[in-house]
Amino acid sequence: MDDSPMDHIEALVAEEHRLWSSAEGGGLAPADHERLQAIKVELDRYWALLRRRRVDPNAPDVQPYVPDPNNDLDGPDPEPPHEPGGSA
Repeated sequence: MDDSPMDHIEALVAEEHRLWSSAEGGGLAPADHERLQAIKVELDRYWALLRRRRVDPNAPDVQPYVPDPNNDLDGPDPEPPHEPGGSA
């Protein structure tokens, strides 16, 4: 990323405001709705980056993937059903 996260956030917010202003005049085209959704996702990502950078100024631009831990509260896998009338 060449710009600071805050500069990029400000640019995205300005674009978002421009799209919403044009929507007041007669609605949004489907492409504009898609762009608003993309802006929302990108803003979330950049706000998360900004929060990480405030904690650690050397934080990477992209957060490494960390899989969710197993949920041990669900207990073990259920026992398979038994066949009725089995021989003894």
